[in-house]
Amino acid sequence: MATFYIIHSKSTNAFYTGSSTNFEMQFEQHKNGHFPKGFKSSATDWVAYFIIHDIEIDTANRIVKHTKKNKSHEYFDSLKADPNAANKLLEEFTNVRSHPDNNHEDAR
Repeated sequence: MATFYIIHSKSTNAFYTGSSTNFEMQFEQHKNGHFPKGFKSSATDWVAYFIIHDIEIDTANRIVKHTKKNKSHEYFDSLKADPNAANKLLEEFTNVRSHPDNNHEDAR
């Protein structure tokens, strides 16, 4: 099982979205600057901002793709503020065919 996550750095005022089958390890790597060429590698104050645990990796990756397209502080704040946001994302992206980018099979 996997985790979809959004992390936030107050010092850089940046968000990062990702997915991992080992969130705890990956989160520690972000905080310790393990990705020297990675996004905002200078930040060491990452905090978990929004997380969905125990989902299929394909679902987590589809949610990452969606959130990167809609990337804005307002969007991330709306996810955090909505107690049903995780359920809504899961409902939309759990089924491959429910996502418009993946409907190519239906067009045949």
